[in-house]
Amino acid sequence: MIANFFNETKPINFMVLLIMMFLIYFISVIFIFSIEFSLYYFLNKSFYLLLVLFMLFVFDFIIRKNALTDDNSIALFFYVILFGFFPLSFDNDDLLISNLFLLFSFRKIYSLRTQIRTNEKIFDSAFWIGIASMFYAWSFIYIFLVYLAIRIFHKTNPRNIFIPIIGFFVPISMLYVYFLMTNQTEVFDSYWQLDYSFSFNEYLQNKYLIPLLFIVLLAIVSIFPTTRKSLIAKQDFKATWNILIAQIVLSLFIVFVAPIKNGSEAIFLFFPLSILYANYIQDIEKYWLKESILIFTLLIYFGVYLV
Repeated sequence: MIANFFNETKPINFMVLLIMMFLIYFISVIFIFSIEFSLYYFLNKSFYLLLVLFMLFVFDFIIRKNALTDDNSIALFFYVILFGFFPLSFDNDDLLISNLFLLFSFRKIYSLRTQIRTNEKIFDSAFWIGIASMFYAWSFIYIFLVYLAIRIFHKTNPRNIFIPIIGFFVPISMLYVYFLMTNQTEVFDSYWQLDYSFSFNEYLQNKYLIPLLFIVLLAIVSIFPTTRKSLIAKQDFKATWNILIAQIVLSLFIVFVAPIKNGSEAIFLFFPLSILYANYIQDIEKYWLKESILIFTLLIYFGVYLV
C-alpha cells in the first residue's frame, strides 16, 4: 500500500509529504528540543518550518528537472524521513540555511548536463556554495563537486576553470568588505575557523546508532545495483550518477570532520542518499520487498523517537 502510494507523483502525494514533514518538525520541537515558550521562539520555529517545507519544494524541483529518479515520490519520502531520523537538524539554524543554499547550488550543478547557459550555471553553483560556507564553513568542500561536474559533463576550458573561483569568492568578498567597514574583521576571521572532531561517542546512543546503521546498510545494499545499472545507461544518466556518488563521498567527509556530532551534521547526506535509495527501490520487482523497506523505515522512526 505504501509502495503503491509513493510510486506516483500526484499532488496528493506531495501534500501528504508536506504534512509528514510538518508533523515530524512539530514532534521534534515539542518532544525533543528544549522549549522556551516566548513569541520569539514561536516566530523563530515557524520561520524555519517554512524554510524546511521550502527545501522540500526545491528538492522535488531538482529531481524532476534533472530526472534523478523515475516518476515517483520515493526520494521525497526518504528526504522527509531522514529529517525524522536526525531531528536535531531542525534545531541547527546555520545548518538549515547552509543546506538551503547548497540545494540552489546542486540545482545548477546537475543541470550542467545541458548546453544552456553553461558559464552562468558554473558561476551560480559556486556562488551559492560561497554563501552556504558563510553559514557552515565546511560547505566549501562542495566546490570540488563543481569542478568534477565541469570535468564529467565535458565543460573543461580555461574560462570554466576560473569561473568557480570567482563565483565562490564574490559573496565572501562582499561579507569581508562589510566587516571591514564596520571594524569587525575578527568576526569575519571567526567564520573560517575550520573546527573539526573525530569523536564519535555520541553515535553510540541508540537514537543515533540505529538510524545510522540503517542508512549505512541501505546505502551499501543500494549502491551496487544502481551503479551497475548506470554503467549501461545513457551517457547523461551515467555522468549524473557519477556526480551523485561523488556528492555522497564529499558529504561523508563533512559528517566525519564535523566539530559537533549530534546527528544534525547528517543533513548533508539527505539529498544524495534519498536519490540513491529511490533509484534502488524503484527498480525492485518484488512488491513485498519494496513495501517492507518503506514500512521498516517508518518503524525505525517511530521506534527510536516515539516509543
